[in-house]
Amino acid sequence: MNPSVVLLPNWIGDMLLALSIVTTLPENRRSNTTLLVPKQMASLAGLLCDLPQIAFARADEAERRRTVAEVRAGGFHTMYLLPFSFSSAWFAMKAGVPVRRGMSREMRRFLLTDPLPGSLRDKSRHITCEYAEILDTPCRPPEAWRGVTVRPDERHAGSIVYCPGAAYGPAKKWTHFPELALMQARHDIVVLGTAADGESAREIADAAPGRVTDLTGRTSLTEAAAIMAGARSVVSNDSGLMHLAGYIGVPVIGLFGSTSPVWTRPIGKRSVVMNSREPCAPCFERTCRYRHYRCLESIAPEAVAKAEAALCAASVS
Repeated sequence: MNPSVVLLPNWIGDMLLALSIVTTLPENRRSNTTLLVPKQMASLAGLLCDLPQIAFARADEAERRRTVAEVRAGGFHTMYLLPFSFSSAWFAMKAGVPVRRGMSREMRRFLLTDPLPGSLRDKSRHITCEYAEILDTPCRPPEAWRGVTVRPDERHAGSIVYCPGAAYGPAKKWTHFPELALMQARHDIVVLGTAADGESAREIADAAPGRVTDLTGRTSLTEAAAIMAGARSVVSNDSGLMHLAGYIGVPVIGLFGSTSPVWTRPIGKRSVVMNSREPCAPCFERTCRYRHYRCLESIAPEAVAKAEAALCAASVS
């Protein structure tokens, strides 16, 4: 079997969904596969997957040259390009990989030796099917994912993790986390996210004084994974942290607004999605053109609390 390298996507959630397909390749292919991982996510990929990896570093010209040289030295026969950017295909050609397989989009068809139609991107099915076709392997239902073992952070064991942030924009940010915290009065809460989510964390802490640990901006992705691994459950906006919870296999409630759970629901049999059937959703916009955000506001905190309790009860039965 010829050695191959898989270029993973740049976004955390997309990378994890892609990784769930790569790790289920037949063993004869797995043993000849190397991951090309965005540099900022190399530690997380190393925690979650045992495949060899090369850090895709390209912050400046010197980093780009080093990455190209490392890929060239690998002697790879095929590169599977999961992102469809022009720059990723240009990189593959510069690295001298003979077979370059990916979607023919962003005017990059002439750079690919094995181009796939751009129509492969189909938001009426889960995105893992797109990745599976690029990797030339069968697609599995997202709920078939069994999770991976991550050593839990015992300091926060049994807490409910809230992830109120979403880098994409306000059309992904559910605003009722403080009300939910009031309803879940029997449980301690850990808030994860970036420093930009600090205000949301403070609102949650004000609603549930003494029960909230604000870790926004204070954890790495690997530390967040360990906290989630020991949690009772995770309640999250559609974000990279939501997909991290699904990948680990912890019970997770994914809250969807302008995006589509059909296309990017979290993987795993212990994942539940909640969304509102607004006629304008999913629009995939960062902000609401109608300025009402009903797709998120219509998800009642009472319904989320009930769904979380039912999911956790089912997980221990």
